[in-house]
Amino acid sequence: MRLSLFALLAALALPARAATPTPAATSADAQAGTVTGTVTDAATGETLIGAAVRVEGTSLGAATNIDGVYRLSSVPSGPQVLLVSYIGYREQRIEVAVPEGGTVEVNVVLELAVVEGEEVVVTGQAAGQRAAINQQLSSDTIVNVVSEEKIQELPDANAAESVGRLPGVSVQRSGGEAGRLTLRGLSGAFTNITVDGIAVAPSGAESRSVDLSAISQGSLSGIELFKALTPDKDADAIAGSVNLVTRRAPSNRQIRVTALGSYNGLANDAGQYDTNVRYGQRFFNDFLGVQLTGNLEQRNRSSQELAPGFRREVDPQTNATLSYEVDELDLAYTDETRRRSGVGGIFDVNTPDGGFVKLSALYNHTLRDYVTSSRNYVASGNEDIFFSARDREQNIDLLTSALTGENYLLGVEATWGASYARSASSNPFDFELTFTEPSLTLNGEVTAGTRPVPVDVRRDTDNPAGIIPYALNNFSASYLYSGRFRTEEASDADLSAYLNLSRDYTLGPSISGEFKVGGKYRDKSRSRDRTEVLAPYYVEPFPGFVQLADGTIVPKDYATTPLGGLDRNGNLILGTSFLDDTPRSEGIYGGQYNLNPILNREAVRAFWEYDRNGFADDQGRSPEYDPNDEASIFFYDIAERVTAGYAMHTLNLGSRVTWIAGLRVEQEHNDYLSRYADDELSGFPTPTARPGVIRDTTSAFSETVWLPNTHLLVRATDWLNVRLAAYRALARPDFNQRLATVAVRQGGLFFPGNSVTLGNPNLRAAKAWNYEINTSFYGPRIGLFSVSAFYKDISDYYQTIDGLPFNGNEVFETYGFSYRRPANNTREFALTAPFNSQSPTTVLGLEVEHQTNLAFLPGVLSGFVLGYNGTIIRTRTVIPAVQREEVFVQVQPPPFPPTRQVRFIASETEQKLQEQPDFIANVSLGYDFRSFSARVSMAHQARFYTRFSDGVSRDDALRGGFTRWDLALKQAIGSRASLLLNVNNLTGVEETRLQYNAALDRTLLRNSQIYGTTIDLGLRIDL
Repeated sequence: MRLSLFALLAALALPARAATPTPAATSADAQAGTVTGTVTDAATGETLIGAAVRVEGTSLGAATNIDGVYRLSSVPSGPQVLLVSYIGYREQRIEVAVPEGGTVEVNVVLELAVVEGEEVVVTGQAAGQRAAINQQLSSDTIVNVVSEEKIQELPDANAAESVGRLPGVSVQRSGGEAGRLTLRGLSGAFTNITVDGIAVAPSGAESRSVDLSAISQGSLSGIELFKALTPDKDADAIAGSVNLVTRRAPSNRQIRVTALGSYNGLANDAGQYDTNVRYGQRFFNDFLGVQLTGNLEQRNRSSQELAPGFRREVDPQTNATLSYEVDELDLAYTDETRRRSGVGGIFDVNTPDGGFVKLSALYNHTLRDYVTSSRNYVASGNEDIFFSARDREQNIDLLTSALTGENYLLGVEATWGASYARSASSNPFDFELTFTEPSLTLNGEVTAGTRPVPVDVRRDTDNPAGIIPYALNNFSASYLYSGRFRTEEASDADLSAYLNLSRDYTLGPSISGEFKVGGKYRDKSRSRDRTEVLAPYYVEPFPGFVQLADGTIVPKDYATTPLGGLDRNGNLILGTSFLDDTPRSEGIYGGQYNLNPILNREAVRAFWEYDRNGFADDQGRSPEYDPNDEASIFFYDIAERVTAGYAMHTLNLGSRVTWIAGLRVEQEHNDYLSRYADDELSGFPTPTARPGVIRDTTSAFSETVWLPNTHLLVRATDWLNVRLAAYRALARPDFNQRLATVAVRQGGLFFPGNSVTLGNPNLRAAKAWNYEINTSFYGPRIGLFSVSAFYKDISDYYQTIDGLPFNGNEVFETYGFSYRRPANNTREFALTAPFNSQSPTTVLGLEVEHQTNLAFLPGVLSGFVLGYNGTIIRTRTVIPAVQREEVFVQVQPPPFPPTRQVRFIASETEQKLQEQPDFIANVSLGYDFRSFSARVSMAHQARFYTRFSDGVSRDDALRGGFTRWDLALKQAIGSRASLLLNVNNLTGVEETRLQYNAALDRTLLRNSQIYGTTIDLGLRIDL
């Protein structure tokens, strides 16, 4: 099949090539030559990316690449004139003698344009803006760009923050910094992330999305966001493709050092730093290039959180919500230190054919070291109060390496490469210790926990903190409730190889083009493993023995540990053993809430290290920590192989029209190893748990997808471009969704309710027809103003039934799952399972972007640089829901009456897509005066749905909108150094999760997090 696939694509391309030449064309082809060179700035000597180079009077043209290099082949031999242009610079006309069948090097130096007789001084911000504008204008497809200069000007914490400033992009944050992207109405799994075209291995345990917070933007030379794909790009990018760009070493030595000290206002922590170093140079008469990068960073990413809980008053007949009242309030403080380090290297050699071979590698490591302290307040004197500490470490490693080349032989350009990408995410330490302060009523008096909260306080849902004063905070009565230790490891290794062959041609002065064919093979292996042990101290006597390092089992003696002893009340271990002499507390949300007590982290760790080997007796029976085999059911081992091939043709009609058409085909074949338990995993961690039987299982999946593609670029005038695109793309499901997993669970104390979790081995990739029109207006004064409209029609859209209630087999029949519940199991359960929607899913959007500088204005006004964009998105899909139906069943024969029973019937409802705001906007206003530079940036994101109701409760989940402001200041010190001041999250944005009930038109706060403001101060030196 793979051979026939490539043969078919070659057949599509070859007849067109054979039929093209005429006798005149063949003769001209034989006499054609090649023109190559670089384009640089006259004042700075820096190469210019995206400069347009054309041969006057012909359809031949090219743009300089990331290294500022252009190449024109099939240029008629003899005297020719090159026209070289770059927005904001004077156009150059250069006469050149093109050798017959040979190559001539023409390096071009451009000077800044003159406005009304005065030379324009290009500031750092204006230079970054111009670089991005020129790259976007010179592209044959629809792309947004963050140039290297702009990356340096923005106060962004990582690469995801920089991408998040482009139109159509929203970000998901963790610890106050962006991590994962949502692009144009679709989640991160619909976006392809690459470094120099090499796919970055996903680091999450399940999702295909990439956590870009692990990549420092200091190692990048630019970011490209392709909104429309061409056939030579990987097709798994319905939303778009983000390419993180690095460049080859410059001809002149470059050394850049950036060192910042940082302050976190929320944690009042100034002990942070961020350093980046880059070195680049060419040797042996530009034959060998070496570029090295390194970064070392430590950030305090602490956060504060509150989460109200509400009790519903429901209609007993319909289960519809009538009203709410406050049930509890959870408070949490996460003390997190995030350390990042990375190294990168690029080694390249120029080859005699005018091409190059490049060896590159980029490695990033992130360590998250954090402890979350939490407690709850309850609204009923019959409910217990819990407080806990969860101590965690997470390591994330990303490696992207490749050997690539660009070479020329017999008029054919070959771009080729082999790459290895790897990610690994591990949680080597994750221990949670929980204590309870029970609400005990003795002789009508509350002795611990909380006093009963009045009805009017509970019903004040706008003020959930009203229940706080009723807590007694009698910590001396609290005792050890449970201990839980978890580990998780996920890894992804991706091997790929590709080859692209292209050939230019000309047919007279007005027609030129390129034929291109290629193929790619990718082999991915991916695995995940989880473990969990738990000590249910609330139901078991506290074990009194421990196994020492030498294997002997002895009575516990805490005097020999850092704990020094444990306070007891009979067999209960009191919480006072884990508190400081004066229990520590944390005033969160500006002191509005008092989170207390906070457990001593060292005491919690010391307890685990000692008690992890605890036993009930000296014979080693009844271990203190029981394994929870249920955690292992989500293990998987995946082998994913994708073979792709394509043929495409680019046709240039004069200098005004470019048309691209082609076909790509991708074939995947995957093998899965996973686990299932169709018997109930019931009751853990109670001592009567019936663990069920967990078995290994295998499955496989294959699919071939054909992907037509066409683009049209019309350069209508010297200041107007129109681009149209129509193409088909795909998105593969997340790694855990195609497993043959079955997990049936009977509810227990820690996991209330019964549930069935399924995988779907027959889950197909989503396929989408994408249509786009982009219009760009540009000029010396207007800058670049562009408007894009896009429409995506997605078939086989995969989504998840997410915990919907059912109590019968009809749901499995409705959605085509092979699983059937046992006939004697009629209890209500919550179903979680992925499936392909048979209804259409559509995404419709409008993007507006404007970038300009006001250099034409007089005096001090000429220093302003403005950029803004906005995106409006409308989505539609059909999601699963349920209808509640009451039936009367004759359980016993007459004269006994029928018994009323409730059934949940599968249904569907039309909704928006989840995880996508309807409106996104970014604004940046910069100002430069002499050696001083300032920029204020705003990012706005409207609220959006994260989960829709089950059709019974009518409670939808949303993420609240926000508007975030950042500030960057720079003062040059001489010609080699700059002083930097960055202020992130100026207004201390609060990020929220909401609950909306459509029937009551009522919105409730369910979760709030704040991260505070961070300030960076440091120095950048260029040598």
